[in-house]
Amino acid sequence: MPHPFQALLVSVLAASVLSRGCALGKVVEGGPQQLSEMSSIGKVLQSAGSRSVHILYVHGMDATGPQDSLVFQKGICEILKDCTLPSSAQRDYADSGIFQSGSAPPPFEYMSNPVWSNSEEWSASAPFVDHYVITRSHGGPIVVDEINWWPLVFPLKCRNIISGEAQLAGPDPSLLGLCATPTQKDANNPGRFDRYQWISAQQVTTLGAMPHRGALVNRDLKNSILDWGVSDAFMVVGSMHTLFREAMRQLFVKTARFRSNGARNSDWIQQLQNPQGIDREFIVVSHSLGSYLVFSTLNINQPVAAPQTLTSESAGNPETQDAAAQYILERTSLVYFFANQVALLELADVGMPTAVPTASPQTAAIQPQAQPKTALSRRIAHWSKLRQTFKQKVSPGEAGVPQLPEIFSWSDPSDVLTWQVPAIDNVKVDNLYVRNTWWHWLFANPSSAHGNYASNKEVLRIMMSP
Repeated sequence: MPHPFQALLVSVLAASVLSRGCALGKVVEGGPQQLSEMSSIGKVLQSAGSRSVHILYVHGMDATGPQDSLVFQKGICEILKDCTLPSSAQRDYADSGIFQSGSAPPPFEYMSNPVWSNSEEWSASAPFVDHYVITRSHGGPIVVDEINWWPLVFPLKCRNIISGEAQLAGPDPSLLGLCATPTQKDANNPGRFDRYQWISAQQVTTLGAMPHRGALVNRDLKNSILDWGVSDAFMVVGSMHTLFREAMRQLFVKTARFRSNGARNSDWIQQLQNPQGIDREFIVVSHSLGSYLVFSTLNINQPVAAPQTLTSESAGNPETQDAAAQYILERTSLVYFFANQVALLELADVGMPTAVPTASPQTAAIQPQAQPKTALSRRIAHWSKLRQTFKQKVSPGEAGVPQLPEIFSWSDPSDVLTWQVPAIDNVKVDNLYVRNTWWHWLFANPSSAHGNYASNKEVLRIMMSP
């Protein structure tokens, strides 16, 4: 017979899971700024008039494919009520330098095996940006620039992490099926792929027949959160970081070139060099790890000044990439984090000042590597400098437009992959807590808690409030 305490625990768990549960009906502010002191997308749309407003939408870890922004687009149009969703998107790939179609893959290895075996596999891993133009009857268009970096992580996850997990804890049929989706070429971009089959159907059959050795809940959590989710973070901040950063910087160039009428041109360069007022505005909406990638585009050693000449407009040219990152982020007043790992990722870049006044032999030995190179807080501080310099140049004191850049960090307290954003100099930060799923006291669905920010009506209501 089971122990009485065990029986009681099982009864409580069953009651909590099977009950209706409760959801937090209001947003709780965590500071340090007050929500009343912050701006909103609604305010930006009001002040923009007929100008286009770009929402740079960047997915986070555990993405499964494109169109991650569609739920968000639908939600904001339900609130605005005067906008029409597009039927399709226009796509631009990272396509210069290492990402040029047909180029040989970079020689990265995992467990002594190449990550990409040939140029076709490498081409199938090229990140891209999908541009969605939302038209409005009472204002300028909203352009959602959905940046997709997930193709870079599929080969390793499908061939190694997910396949290996099937032999350990047990197979996950949905993820194995995702990895074995038949290859589909991109009809509008020769040499590119909408989907790529990373493991064969025979492998899925073999792996799917493996026994389930791990307990059901533990196995599902490990498959979804660790194997398909957290593994992204290790790739992004590890030795492959240069690939992700190069892809993001090329896609920023593509985004700067894209206009709401579908044209691609270099008008942004003239505006960067000699701004005649604000031509368009940007707002960043990023999910978890996407926040890190957005700010990784910045070259923090670059002075806060517009380049007067560009030797090349190629998306693979570092000077052009620096210019595009500056152009977009100096026109970005608001950043929304749907969950974030700022506090966690800063641990990967803990450092010391460039010069330690009383250097001991011990500190002297580690000085060459003491200065962090990719700390997210330093890049956010650089964004603040860009923003303030730009605002003073084109519209000092303009009513209704925030002078300091603002970060809204949304977190579900039951989300196991989000942390509070600490105070950052010269940036307004407001941590906001909300429930994304039914809460059962002892348990809340971790996938829903982490993934439902874009569909949460309380979140959207505050973002779009005028």
